[in-house]
Amino acid sequence: MTPESRDTTDLSPGGTQEMEGIVIVKVEEEDEEDHFQKERNKVESSPQVLSRSTTMNERALLSSYLVAYRVAKEKMAHTAAEKIILPACMDMVRTIFDDKSADKLRTIPLSDNTISRRICTIAKHLEAMLITRLQSGIDFAIQLDESTDIASCPTLLVYVRYVWQDDFVEDLLCCLNLNSHITGLDLFTELENCLVGQYKLNWKHCKGISSDGTANMTGKHSRLTEKLLEATLNNAVWNHCFIHREALVSKEISPSLMDVLKNAVKIVNFIKGSSLNSRLLEIFCSEIGVNHTHLLFHTEVRWLSQGKVLSRVYELRNEIYIFLVEKQSHLANIFEDDIWVTKLAYLSDIFGILNELSLKMQGKNNDIFQYLEHILGFQKTLLLWQARLKSNRPSYYMFPTLLQHIEENIINEDCLKEIKLEILFHLTSLSQTFNYYFPEEKFESLKENIWMKDPFAFQNPESIIELNLEPEEENELLQLSSSFTLKNYYKILSLSAFWIKIKDDFPLLSRKSILLLLPFTTTYLCELGFSILTRLKTKKRNRLNSAPDMRVALSSCVPDWKELMNRQAHPSH
Repeated sequence: MTPESRDTTDLSPGGTQEMEGIVIVKVEEEDEEDHFQKERNKVESSPQVLSRSTTMNERALLSSYLVAYRVAKEKMAHTAAEKIILPACMDMVRTIFDDKSADKLRTIPLSDNTISRRICTIAKHLEAMLITRLQSGIDFAIQLDESTDIASCPTLLVYVRYVWQDDFVEDLLCCLNLNSHITGLDLFTELENCLVGQYKLNWKHCKGISSDGTANMTGKHSRLTEKLLEATLNNAVWNHCFIHREALVSKEISPSLMDVLKNAVKIVNFIKGSSLNSRLLEIFCSEIGVNHTHLLFHTEVRWLSQGKVLSRVYELRNEIYIFLVEKQSHLANIFEDDIWVTKLAYLSDIFGILNELSLKMQGKNNDIFQYLEHILGFQKTLLLWQARLKSNRPSYYMFPTLLQHIEENIINEDCLKEIKLEILFHLTSLSQTFNYYFPEEKFESLKENIWMKDPFAFQNPESIIELNLEPEEENELLQLSSSFTLKNYYKILSLSAFWIKIKDDFPLLSRKSILLLLPFTTTYLCELGFSILTRLKTKKRNRLNSAPDMRVALSSCVPDWKELMNRQAHPSH
């Protein structure tokens, strides 16, 4: 066989096999690529990978909710999440970890519209939690107040207090945006539609209503309070806000003292009304080295403003006098009147004392016995001060600023006598006004139920019989006052929590105490809510629907994030 034929022979069958082998090899490579691609698809579609991907999405979604919750709680603009929080978090994660970890934060949806939707969802969730509790048939009390926002739109805030688990819980019930022209009957209709129509609550479970004494709430043409009491079948008690009543008492002032207040306000307005005057006084006070360099504005709706304004004017009286003389203002002549300055010292003291009383009645979860103690104590203090001034040797120890002014300055005896009579007349007027707004007969029921304040003060049967209780109640009180274990609970728990804790063992006394302690005595929470509203709804955000943000910012309920995530995954449920 020649080499050519051998080559030919090699190419025929053997070569075919090799070619076929080559072709076969190529086919096998293509099959392997398809095989790997199929295996990859199987892996990517496996439950473990889907679970990992789903988990990442759920975490990003939950993070979005948590950020929205914090934005609402801090009363921030909705754009803060995307413009401030996210960049700051990425900077921190990039600095501490790495860029890859920081980039994962970009998967969290934090746009303005997203944050708004999240807040609305959380608000609906918190509202549902609250209404579910109230629909269970528990007793509750409400406080309500009306005001206007930055856009001059009337807003009605309603807070609720109810028994939950082991104590009272206070929460925002609703924030209603009203029409511009609305009457008291319209207010009642809006409340009725919300509480009964939307929330399906029963008025018979409402045991207390608290509001201020303004005409739109209690006026003869408004009838809002009257309609609310009728809806509760007169089972609820109405309380005029204690803080509002104290503010009305503070307005009782004689004409001569009112002139002192008006002149002080004129001086403040002359200086604060001009930015140049305000800066010059600030520079002058800084150069002298006094503690304060600014004056304060007087605002009628801010109940603590009178005392603060008068105290600051008296403190800077010498600096203000020099400044007004340099400005050649006729207001400087006011400080040359010793009687006026002495009266200013008294007013700064008395309004400071009234401010302290007002602050004592502010706060959450305060019981009515505490307010009773503050009011009765102050009324007795006024009587004591009057007796001090009527004595042969009058004392001014209760007014430290006035006392210091008298000691440091030479004041004519006739002028001092005139000032004493003015102060005595003012204290007498305050005492009478206190008796009008806080009549003693209104507190008679509280005095009869003083055993609620301290049930362990009645150890013997004779003292219990004097309380005029029912026989079953007397027996419960006798057993309760003899328990050393419950006395320890009384020392560490709040008054409301104590009576709720023993409701199973002493049902009659507990029920009676809870019904007395449940109603609000002030509208402090509504005032606090309106302060939050001014922070939320500004000139730049005057079209904001503030109700969801108010709900999240003020709610006492804690969101159930697991339930929220389940609703997000199954929105039809």
